[in-house]
Amino acid sequence: MSVAVTSEGELILRHPGSRSAMLARLAHWGLSGRSGKLPKVRLALAVGTTFQHRVWQACLAIPTGTVVTYGSLAQRIRCRSAQAVGQALAANPLAQLIPCHRVAAADGPGGFAWGARRKAAWLKEEANGAAR
Repeated sequence: MSVAVTSEGELILRHPGSRSAMLARLAHWGLSGRSGKLPKVRLALAVGTTFQHRVWQACLAIPTGTVVTYGSLAQRIRCRSAQAVGQALAANPLAQLIPCHRVAAADGPGGFAWGARRKAAWLKEEANGAAR
């Protein structure tokens, strides 16, 4: 797990992959990274495209303990592509704050950038009444 926090304490990226993958994403945004002690996080920012923000906002409206399909989420935001919604969810840098784990494929759990076991565990916690 890699984390990027600005010197002002803005959490801008949590990345489940390698540090090099996170640095590549930061570079794509025109930012650079360095190792060291993280500043105290005072604000979490989900950096993404306008479309990604639409998808992430729609995720925030999914009630705890509820699972919807990529297709139904696409319909909610008037998008014709469940695959595009899935790609936007895969880019979610704040999975613990933007509950993309509540979205599944029509024929199974679907993917999860943070790992299938974590997705299953979070859904199980929510089904058992634990708030996320």
